[in-house]
Amino acid sequence: MSFDTLYQSRDPVTPRPTFAELSVVAVLRDVQTDDGVTIPAGTEGTIVGIWAGGEAYEVEFDEPVAGNATVRAEALRVA
Repeated sequence: MSFDTLYQSRDPVTPRPTFAELSVVAVLRDVQTDDGVTIPAGTEGTIVGIWAGGEAYEVEFDEPVAGNATVRAEALRVA
């Protein structure tokens, strides 16, 4: 298959996620971990999962507490 064929067969309407897996991000507002612990705004974490094509992300935090939280894309920024 040639490059031209691959280019023509790509899906141009599927949006790419805003953040890549293993990106370091900061939360823009308080979020809760899966265990119910509050992570304050400004806390940095690492993206470990991408949900619904980038609508939400699984973020792993180390400090101030260790835990994971599912966070909507609009509540994240690049750290």
